[in-house]
Amino acid sequence: MKKLLLCLLFLLIPAVSEAAESLPPTLKPEAQHRDHAYTWETRHEAVKERHRNIKPEYVFIGDSITHHWAGEPADGFGQYGKDSWFRLFGPHAVTNMGFGFDYVDNAYYRIQQGELDGISPRVIILMIGTNNLGHRKDTPGACAANTRALISLIRRKCPSSKILLLGILPRKEKDLIDAIRETNRQLSRLADKRHVFFSNPGLVLQEGNSGTLRKACTMDGIHLSSTGYSILADELADLLHRMDPQYKGGKVPRPAKIDGMDPDQVHLVAIGDSITDNYRKDNLPCQDFLPIWKKYYAPYNAFNAGFNGNTTDDVLARIGGKGILDHVSPKVVQIMIGTNDTGRGNTEEETFNGICRVVNKVHSKLPHASILLVGILPSDIYNWHVAAAAYPDKKFKRDMAVNDRLARLYAKNPFVTFLDIRDVFLDGNGKVREELFCDPAVVVIKGKKAGPLHPNTEGQRLMAEAIQPTLARLMKKHSK
Repeated sequence: MKKLLLCLLFLLIPAVSEAAESLPPTLKPEAQHRDHAYTWETRHEAVKERHRNIKPEYVFIGDSITHHWAGEPADGFGQYGKDSWFRLFGPHAVTNMGFGFDYVDNAYYRIQQGELDGISPRVIILMIGTNNLGHRKDTPGACAANTRALISLIRRKCPSSKILLLGILPRKEKDLIDAIRETNRQLSRLADKRHVFFSNPGLVLQEGNSGTLRKACTMDGIHLSSTGYSILADELADLLHRMDPQYKGGKVPRPAKIDGMDPDQVHLVAIGDSITDNYRKDNLPCQDFLPIWKKYYAPYNAFNAGFNGNTTDDVLARIGGKGILDHVSPKVVQIMIGTNDTGRGNTEEETFNGICRVVNKVHSKLPHASILLVGILPSDIYNWHVAAAAYPDKKFKRDMAVNDRLARLYAKNPFVTFLDIRDVFLDGNGKVREELFCDPAVVVIKGKKAGPLHPNTEGQRLMAEAIQPTLARLMKKHSK
């Protein structure tokens, strides 16, 4: 009889210890049926089944922002960031434990009901709470208290796992900005920097210090776009490298060749939009750009990383999702970006901040490379199909103002050289020299010739000649 009572006592210890830790009154562990796009119970069972068969190195617990990203168990819901998910976790076993519309309470219930049983991931990433604030209207204190209880449960289930707690991402609702900031402040206090670590990636996804997501980073002001996921993945890769010495993600597979070269042979990377991408063209007479590239860039073993239509956020996404800088160690990175930002109606401040983000990201990826930042070229985009075409003078002034600010910012920066070549494309009266642009000759929109935006053969040659002395000086510096 004593042995029976002793066995029963041991069986009761886990339940008693969990009950002894009183839960916050706002935490209601339960299943969730608010999201009718998928069956909550089916996904819950799929996660448990996966963990009976696979022991993941990482799990990512969250709501629809995580659920939409990619990964397993896949259920046809979302998968909007496959490239960046693969780059972030590619060589590792990982489980996506995001459930659309979940509160912290629902995640607590899922884990209480066995989703982490029998596994011991090296890192558990936790990004949840936006629905508590945005839908249920919890206070910051309630959301943080619920999250503290969830972390405590995760620690009991997986005592050897590290927990990476992420701040709640910005949302479109301006009345939630202060609540999100206060919640994140309280969440940061839950980190002990031994078992629990905190990071707030929303800071790199928001517009300036606005507290709302940048347009390119979101589909609806709440959920991330593929660009947003790519930027988030890049931030998480840096964090996982610091937290876990066994982490080998954060890079795309090494390509055999980049622009026909072994990646180790690349000494110059030219990042930009169509103006840089156009160097691949050899269309006579007004777009014969390839010979210019071969003369001024190819001798430096240059990789053309320009892409038609790119904005600053697109460049960040290609760095984070496509991994365009993953396997190169260039001496110099040339950056010429921003004209599509203002073309789409971004403000001077937004464009300036976007360019600075690109520069900072390149420098963090390639700290030993010199950065040659070329200013936005003058343009006069009448008759184009973008927002700024309605006010081409405003775009021109905005671009030149951005250049002026960049010149002041980087005037004494040891890693960044700013080069403003506007004078090449302006006449003595400060007007755009249309004869140096190909658009009026080759682009027709709604039956009308488009205004000057892309240099023609002569303009591209003059541009390369203007850049060459500074580029040569920076390349020579690395040859010493």
